[in-house]
Amino acid sequence: MCGINGIVEPLRSARAPDELRATLRRMNQAVAHRGPDGEGELIEPGLALGHRRLSIIDLSDAGAQPMFNEDGRLALVFNGEIYNHVELRQELQAAGHVFRSRSDSEVILHAHEQWGDDCVQRFNGMWAFALWDRQTRRLLLSRDRLGVKPLCFALRNGRLVFSSEPAGVNAAQRLDQADTGKLFEYLAYGYRRDDGRSFYAGLSELPPGHHAVWQDGELRLKCHWQLSDSQASADQRAVDPAALRELLADAVRLRFRSDVPVALLQSGGLDSSAICAVVNDEIAAGRLHAEQVTAFTAVHPGHPQDETRELRALMATCPRVQSVELTPDATQMAQQLPQFVAAMQEPQASPTSYAHWGLMREIAGRGIKVVLNGQGADEAWAGYGRYIAGYRLLDLLLTRPQSAWREARAMQQRMGFGAGLLASQTAKALLGRRAASAWRARIAEGAWAVLDADLIRQHSSQLPEVPVDWRGHNLDRHLRSQLLHYGFGQILRYEDQSSMNQSVEIRSPFIDHRLMALAFAQPMGARFSDGITKRALREAFAQRLPAAIVDNHRKIGFATPFAAWAASPAFRALLQDLVASDSFRSRRWWNAPLLAQRLLQPDAVAHGFPVWRFVNAELWLRAAGISDV
Repeated sequence: MCGINGIVEPLRSARAPDELRATLRRMNQAVAHRGPDGEGELIEPGLALGHRRLSIIDLSDAGAQPMFNEDGRLALVFNGEIYNHVELRQELQAAGHVFRSRSDSEVILHAHEQWGDDCVQRFNGMWAFALWDRQTRRLLLSRDRLGVKPLCFALRNGRLVFSSEPAGVNAAQRLDQADTGKLFEYLAYGYRRDDGRSFYAGLSELPPGHHAVWQDGELRLKCHWQLSDSQASADQRAVDPAALRELLADAVRLRFRSDVPVALLQSGGLDSSAICAVVNDEIAAGRLHAEQVTAFTAVHPGHPQDETRELRALMATCPRVQSVELTPDATQMAQQLPQFVAAMQEPQASPTSYAHWGLMREIAGRGIKVVLNGQGADEAWAGYGRYIAGYRLLDLLLTRPQSAWREARAMQQRMGFGAGLLASQTAKALLGRRAASAWRARIAEGAWAVLDADLIRQHSSQLPEVPVDWRGHNLDRHLRSQLLHYGFGQILRYEDQSSMNQSVEIRSPFIDHRLMALAFAQPMGARFSDGITKRALREAFAQRLPAAIVDNHRKIGFATPFAAWAASPAFRALLQDLVASDSFRSRRWWNAPLLAQRLLQPDAVAHGFPVWRFVNAELWLRAAGISDV
């Protein structure tokens, strides 16, 4: 896990080597937090490759980058992990390749020699890498299937600048303008879609599951992976619980491959609890090389979001896991929020990202470099019940209307949803994505009322539509949309940035592409039915996890008590200073007097106004030095 940077330009317009070297070193310094264990560079006519190393696999100098193949023709800088590197190395050695290190980075080089650009089809991992062919002057950029690892770039007059973070590109060419469409979607809806754009004008992102090939000033993008769009039939047999447990266990074993200790990021929810149980049991069976692991959890004593009871019930069944409970503080949040926003380099969708950043700071302070979490299960296996219940009911109304009433009753009993909420969520599913988002922005949250009319007029129609599927596949389409285009990408973005800002690597067993493919091959009833979300996972771990976790159908994700935090004197003081500032009052994107009035209302958060988003946006604009013109 590392930070990568690079500049490549046509020879006819190449800068002097000393200029390239100076620029690259600024870029490497800008992302030094991603790799405090080492630094490397390659400078040659029209090319600069830089690397900051966080040593996880093969801690020796043999794992340093840029890394070259035997004849020096190929040069690689790589951020991520190829978890199945052991098996791939054996296959490549059998084909005659000779290795000089134990690193997974070298596996990429030999795999590309053997199979070309399609080598990524064989990778089980997360990656963003740049591979330079010195003979053909061809640069291959690649990003993993779901975009776990980031890769951004700017192309101008044939010159390509790329980095793991906006800060890296900014060190090479100033990013001082906002992408107003992206900013509008964030302020109005809370979205950060995976559409190839960033919050910075002129800065693009390599989409998940894509390659980009640069040669002689031209850049071509090519998709290397897509989630199968075949629909599972309603009567198709669901996955065997034992097979699902074993596949998850294999994903965990692969992600425990490390030359440094691995810890867990824990909550009281089903997903991270399943991973915790697997880790405990694999250690006990001798299949993981560890005596004990540590699990870190954010707890909120006295708040409805607190999961201490469920957590402790889990730990009573996992003697090989040592629990560490950490409590975020509201006063600290107000004091640290500007620092947090600057570190994240983009505005974040919810205060969960701040809690995550705080956890990463604590974990890093204890010398931990690698943590596992439960990310990805909700999107694939149908979690977040409150937000998907309407899609499930709509599908039943369209295909089996006699079953819709029974499902609604089960949701009321198990999930605690009232008839009004179920009706509104079904209506939202019927509206389609664009209309539902506009309704929330106008009515439920009220964000549109404080936004500039020209901003709304220019960008409100650009949100892609996800219309109703009258054949009854709306929930599956919604989950795919969340996974590939909407919510999942912004979660991955903040997790990577908040962890790597503290030089910590996150690994997510549920994001294993085999588990993702398996989930979307399941009939919907196996994922969500009878008021039970993530049904296949609950059945797979029903005999292993405490009932307080398996039978908890009301969990809403990794939540934080932001309403209480926002009411603290420290946060109120932060708001007062923010709305009184010249920068806030001069922004053309919002009605500053009206927005100030809304932000300062004591019950703004409780009434659903997106206080967090507007505060984040203003702090980000300041930190990035972005003007409104």
